Amino acid sequence: MGFQRWYAVIPVLGLLVMVMCCVLFSRMKANLSLREKLIAFCRAIPFACLLIFVCVWFALGKVSCGPVFLSGVTFVFTLLGSLSVFRGHLLSTVSVVVGEHSVGSNASPSHSEQRFAVAPNILLLMLAAVYSYVALDILWNDAFFAVQFGFALMGIVALLIIYLFLYFLGQGTCVGVSLGVAFFTVIGIVQYFVVLYKASPILPSDIYALGTAAAVSSGYDLVFTKEVLWLLVACAVILFLLQFMVPAVSCRHAKVAPVVAVNAACALAVGGAALGFFNTADLAGTYGTDKAIWQPLVSYKTQSFMPSFLTLAQQMRLTAPDGYTQDGAEQLEDDYAAVYDSVQEDAAVMAATQFEEVRPTVIAIMNESFSDLSTMDGLGVGYQGPTYLNSLGDAALTGNLSVSVHAGGTANSEFEFLTGNSMAHLGVYFYPYSTFNLSNVQSLPRQFAGLGYKTTAIHPNLASNWSRDKAYAGLGFDEFLDIDDFDGAEWFHSGVSDAATYDKVLELLREDDTPQFIFDLTMQNHGGYTVGDISPNLPLYDFPAVDATLDAQMNEYLTCVERSDQALAAFIEELRTLDRPVVVLFFGDHQPGISSAFNDAMYPGEDELTHAERIYTTTYAIWANYDITGNDQISLRDDLSTNALGAKLMEIIGAPLTDYQKATLAVRSEVPVINSVGYRGADGLWRDLSAEDRLPAVDDLEWLQYLNLGSKV
Repeated sequence: MGFQRWYAVIPVLGLLVMVMCCVLFSRMKANLSLREKLIAFCRAIPFACLLIFVCVWFALGKVSCGPVFLSGVTFVFTLLGSLSVFRGHLLSTVSVVVGEHSVGSNASPSHSEQRFAVAPNILLLMLAAVYSYVALDILWNDAFFAVQFGFALMGIVALLIIYLFLYFLGQGTCVGVSLGVAFFTVIGIVQYFVVLYKASPILPSDIYALGTAAAVSSGYDLVFTKEVLWLLVACAVILFLLQFMVPAVSCRHAKVAPVVAVNAACALAVGGAALGFFNTADLAGTYGTDKAIWQPLVSYKTQSFMPSFLTLAQQMRLTAPDGYTQDGAEQLEDDYAAVYDSVQEDAAVMAATQFEEVRPTVIAIMNESFSDLSTMDGLGVGYQGPTYLNSLGDAALTGNLSVSVHAGGTANSEFEFLTGNSMAHLGVYFYPYSTFNLSNVQSLPRQFAGLGYKTTAIHPNLASNWSRDKAYAGLGFDEFLDIDDFDGAEWFHSGVSDAATYDKVLELLREDDTPQFIFDLTMQNHGGYTVGDISPNLPLYDFPAVDATLDAQMNEYLTCVERSDQALAAFIEELRTLDRPVVVLFFGDHQPGISSAFNDAMYPGEDELTHAERIYTTTYAIWANYDITGNDQISLRDDLSTNALGAKLMEIIGAPLTDYQKATLAVRSEVPVINSVGYRGADGLWRDLSAEDRLPAVDDLEWLQYLNLGSKV
């Protein structure tokens, strides 16, 4: 690359030629005023910037092409820049009617010329939209030419509306549209590098993390290929053509104000109509776009950048609850926190003192698809559930866990646990990991970091799944170990085994004896359950409620659960011998999809809400390898929901609680459990979230969540 740095002199020569053209123009048009000459020179600025940019990038050794190709690129930029300066002269030579007799002429276009200017302007706007649609995808999307026509049309129309707005905002000149073309070209190039190095697309939430993106970009080798340079050449051509755009309304000096007002009104009308449509239309529901939640890059490739980005952007809308005020929400949080503090006993004080002395490492294991389906009347065959977990006699706390997802949506269970917020106030189809920048949201990793803990997230799969690479960084994890950190690890069923992740946790503990918070999201039990992994050591159940196909799938699922249970047993028994204090929280993220068929077959005719909540239930256990002061560790039970699980964990071990966590726990006296399906009152009855007579405490939770989430994202 060192020798190529000398190629930077080639675009410098192009700049010198462009300067000479400006001098020549100045002499040829000596009768023009200084202002008119400067306007002509300004037309060459975009092309001069392109030459300077290529020069600098070559000087840094960041362009992978030879001198011949660079000379061709330089020639195009120089030629277009020079022609831009002589645009008026060129137009008069070729006798193109555009409404200007010469550059800088004080004469205004005639009415007929103005009418003829409308059609070319529309064509140029359409050209800019089509180019920008291509520029956003062409460098990185290997499925670009397979995108359905409807998605492509949606993207082009969206860009055309943006350019129509910029056209009027720029008073009918090419300035606004040209800036838009340059912007989308840059976005297309940035997307190329993001996909190249992160295997993830640009998400709407990234808008709030531009500073972080700029900071980390220095760690990547941003080398421009020939394809990137070709895109810059195409951009230059479009920018040159846009200079032939002419205001369709005459702008004599005496009528400047009315024309400016008309164009501004048109810009407001276009912008207002576009925003109104965007805020009311459901792109996913009406036009079939995917919400790009599981693997966003896949959706971006199949439906192109613009429709995917806009669909995700629609999910970023969070509205404050009716009557909400910041002061009111803060007072509500203070009141609930005070209630919590008022009922604390001496045991809590002793636990807090112990925590400061012991400072245990905390390991939170969210086990993929793990649940105890013995709660479904033993599945009709006397199934007893996971053997070890159900016999763990010295757990600090166990119980059922009400989650907000079923069969999928793992990231939402993570979100609820790590932030203490509930999907009940967001909706079942909302995905915060892919939608929000969580950098300002309270979280367990940030809370533990504030206590001096090292924080690590573990997930043995692609870091880009559910945008975890971005979400974990936003939540405050110091480190994220993904599939690249499990090379050669044991696999079972759908991925790296639970046992392999526990080995990684033990490795972290051996390497660092300081307090740690480790979040381990396992993978092995992921559906489906048609692989044939059925253990010969377990009973082969014949379930009377369902057919043989589901029999096989459920037997395979129960094998996965038992394998997880065995790995957990080995892990906890290893921790018993460890000479350092450790707390383990184990819980399942959701039930498998097949559980719904069993639920329907075994519990027909019951009320809809109770029926639904059964399949939105998993299990959890909190265990420590030391005696927690104030806790007899005789497996006390308390049914929780995922949003309160983190706060309850902190309470059990005596760690400091935030006011939000205190308020969340205090509300449980009235609403013990809440999830995306409904909530349970103190009387034990499930209630509909959307019912008009819902308990005031649910409204309080919504206010508290908007204070701690909605107002910060």
